[in-house]
Amino acid sequence: MKKEIYQTRDVFTPTKPARIAFVERITVNDKLVNSLTTPGKQIVVYGHSGTGKTTLLVNKLNQLYEHHITTRCMKGLKFDQLVLDAFDQLAPYYTQERNKTQRKSLSVDLGAMYKALQAKISSTSSIDETEKQSRILPPQLTPQTLGRFLGDQNACWVLEDFHKIDESEKEELSQLMKVFMDLSDDYPELKIIALGAVDTARQVVDYDPEMRNRVAEIQVTLMTEQEIAEIITKGENALNIRFKDEIRRLISRHSNGLASVCHHLCLNMCNVAGIKETVTGDPFVLSNQHCEDAVRTYVEEASDSIKSAFDKALKQRRKTKFSNATLIIKALSSLNESGAARTDIHKKIQRTEPKYPEANLKYLLPKLCTPEYGGLLRHDSNSGLYSFSDPIYRAYAMAQFQKQETSSSRISSSDFEQTLLKFLTEKIHVEFRENFKLVIDTRKNKTS
Repeated sequence: MKKEIYQTRDVFTPTKPARIAFVERITVNDKLVNSLTTPGKQIVVYGHSGTGKTTLLVNKLNQLYEHHITTRCMKGLKFDQLVLDAFDQLAPYYTQERNKTQRKSLSVDLGAMYKALQAKISSTSSIDETEKQSRILPPQLTPQTLGRFLGDQNACWVLEDFHKIDESEKEELSQLMKVFMDLSDDYPELKIIALGAVDTARQVVDYDPEMRNRVAEIQVTLMTEQEIAEIITKGENALNIRFKDEIRRLISRHSNGLASVCHHLCLNMCNVAGIKETVTGDPFVLSNQHCEDAVRTYVEEASDSIKSAFDKALKQRRKTKFSNATLIIKALSSLNESGAARTDIHKKIQRTEPKYPEANLKYLLPKLCTPEYGGLLRHDSNSGLYSFSDPIYRAYAMAQFQKQETSSSRISSSDFEQTLLKFLTEKIHVEFRENFKLVIDTRKNKTS
């Protein structure tokens, strides 16, 4: 049987929902399917950016719904604009009036001439019928009407990035969810699904008290190394390529549970190898050099955003005794890449700053998870651990801050991370090269 040909950009998709390399996540899938098939149940899907919320939802909706509409939220968008956008996508029309006209006419032209009589009689009959259609008038664009139109089409409404909407607008969404729930007796498929990149669903929607037990809160957690590895396997099968085992392990480990990072690195490797579609013949084996070139591209593409994120995080907003952000980032970069609890970060800081107060750490750690402070960190509410939101941030922090930590034995020294460090020091901070070399040489001496 002839093997199906896939485009590489459709297999590894860092910036759009994955379909060919979609990985089923049993626990989350079951919760989502149960909620989607429960009449009247409204849904909030939340989790860190890049964990695959949209991919998971789109694949499940394609399986369960005839169709759905999606509104992509942004800062400053009002609730009324959300509703109007939904109407625009539905484009509902109805017959406002019918005009039916019947017209008959009879005309007679009589002419008399000398020696002859010529009579000309003409008769015409016509019937005109017209129908006028016009869009529903704005005063009728109510949430109830929207619910009925969606219900008639067996559709649901997806609100992406709803956490960007102002709190006052979220309160109105709660009321709209209540309206949709009340309409579920007539329209069992009707529901709103709000997606938010935050730690708790309560931050996505300010619920009406009546909705407390009627909204499913579904957290899409970070992917496991095994799930990340499955993305790579599906990509291999679709494109007829093979990643070396060590490359597979490194990408799985250092993607930090983010599917988007894995897709990005794999796509870069395919691009540098010139693989644009499924390979014919024997599988193409991707080498360490392809991996190194892919990391270089990844760093170059992200260099400006990395520097911007660190500038926001390290910006001195007020005069303080301690350089809080610097101390926190430096400490976290020297701890395990999977993250650390606040108490562990505090102990690490106190090795160099014995009088550093825990109150400073407690205040600033959550701030470093916000866009205002660069979004360098993320907090896992389940484990209580803080970690870097992107593996490249940790590597950059190590390149900047770990030059003095030559005695630390807890710094990861994997080939993948050293490659990241290598290109970061070359591309962004050349002046750290000698210091970084000193760190690596010290590690080698300790292990020899």
